[in-house]
Amino acid sequence: MGTEENRATALKMLEQIGKGIIDESLVAPDICWWVPGTGTMQKQDFLKLVEGFGALTKGDCKFVIRGITAEGDRVAVEAESTAELINGDTYNNTYHFLFQFENGKIRLAKEYNDSKYAADTFAKLGGLG
Repeated sequence: MGTEENRATALKMLEQIGKGIIDESLVAPDICWWVPGTGTMQKQDFLKLVEGFGALTKGDCKFVIRGITAEGDRVAVEAESTAELINGDTYNNTYHFLFQFENGKIRLAKEYNDSKYAADTFAKLGGLG
């Protein structure tokens, strides 16, 4: 896979996460995901986090891409999320995702966001599960 294919895969991954799912065809079987405040998670733990987020929203989380840089096996994406929460509030956070690819699949993902905003928002709803 080349740089453009990796770029497209990274964008598709964000679309899927926004729907509360992970497309297994996009990720390596042993993918690791790093999130602030939690650290590195294996795929099953990250799936639980994505599902927990989905349970606190009334619909999909939309990511607006603000910038993307792809070089070799790495894709960096700046994005902003918007989702309606089950309590009627709007979740709006900023992100920087770094995806590292191996054999055309995401092998490592790092998700940087406003972790205080996320923690404060989800604490009001009882947490992510």
